[in-house]
Amino acid sequence: MPTLAVVGAGPKGIAIAAKARAIAAAGLVAPRVVLIDPGAVAGNWSGGQGYTSGVLPLGTPPEKDIGYPYPDSWGPASAAVTTAMAEYSWQRHLIRRGAYADWVDRGRLRPTHRQWSSYLREVARHAAAEIVADEITGLEADGDRWQLELGQSEPIWADGVVCTGPGPSITVPGQPLHHPRVFDGRSYWLAERSLLADVAQNVCVIGSGETAASVVISLLKNSHRRSTIDVLTSRGVLYSRGESYDENRFFSDPGEWSRLAESHRREFLERTDRGVFSLQAEAVLNASRGFRALAGRAAAIDAGEQQVVVTIEYGSECERVAYDLVVVAVGFEPRWFERLLGAEARRQLAAAVAVDEAGLERRIEADLSVAGLNPPLHLPLVAGLAQGPGFPNLSCLGLLSDRVLRRYVPVAESAAAVAEATAAKRRERV
Repeated sequence: MPTLAVVGAGPKGIAIAAKARAIAAAGLVAPRVVLIDPGAVAGNWSGGQGYTSGVLPLGTPPEKDIGYPYPDSWGPASAAVTTAMAEYSWQRHLIRRGAYADWVDRGRLRPTHRQWSSYLREVARHAAAEIVADEITGLEADGDRWQLELGQSEPIWADGVVCTGPGPSITVPGQPLHHPRVFDGRSYWLAERSLLADVAQNVCVIGSGETAASVVISLLKNSHRRSTIDVLTSRGVLYSRGESYDENRFFSDPGEWSRLAESHRREFLERTDRGVFSLQAEAVLNASRGFRALAGRAAAIDAGEQQVVVTIEYGSECERVAYDLVVVAVGFEPRWFERLLGAEARRQLAAAVAVDEAGLERRIEADLSVAGLNPPLHLPLVAGLAQGPGFPNLSCLGLLSDRVLRRYVPVAESAAAVAEATAAKRRERV
């Protein structure tokens, strides 16, 4: 039985673990799935580890749950796999809690991040997910297997590795790691309550994506009514995410994604997933005062004891603006895994990527692994351009798990296994 190691015990890791259980329940031979995370299961959504307050509404409809879109990916076993996955659905979670009718009658409200975290933990428990509470300190290729070095435990050997979860926050030149007036998309939420001010402040939020939107809404809610908030965006305008059927369908079913020209795929990602506010956030901000969009790029930060000076560049113009508080919310490093790679793994990745001068994002295959790299390294966070816009986020967790696990449960073997399991059951009845 092959072993698949997943870095992170969040939505993607839990979806893969649950799907492996469903595959086994359908009579197929599933790989051993091990989730590795030093924090709590789904902890990044709880509000206790930063990234969110926990009470923010989920940006994705909860019906797009662990199994969504429940595709027929397993030949004759597809129906059995879907039936097993239905036990891990969002609706089943609410039914167990006696809350399903209330949720429907209230208009299928978006759950908070903390409620979503509770759902994910329940799925992990019901799927009996194998979780190692430790931190990965090294990742090295050794023949056709991976060796994962852990901080406190014995190394884990795996036939494949999936990297999930956010990396370190993207920084601005000069940004200090720890400063009472400078925060990022994770640390802001850890300090949110302590930042409540009785006096007006000038605040700068750098970024134009959903993280920045959430920070701005929090500041508008908690800051002094005379505080001012500049939202610094390189495009000068705060764009909202597209939510039409023609856009949403690519997140659920990227079957026609590759038919789009690369330039159009990149434009699609920019307009729908990167550097845009959700419609829910946009509705809140449209009804708010006290903030403005400021055109420019944060070129540098100079943090002092009493103020933080941000150097803003826009076209040929450059100015330095002083603020009482700065939040850098421009996202997280998608290629954080590279710092874990050993010498051989780094060499193999460089050779695989060098085939295409455009780099890593073009080299992601259908199973979300890097083409030409063996043992396989699955990178859903950078799979958007090559495979579909839903893989880096929560939009098609069920399809993501199918794509990854198909490498370890070939369809031909799956059909044979189903036939054998069916025959065995018939013999038992006789």
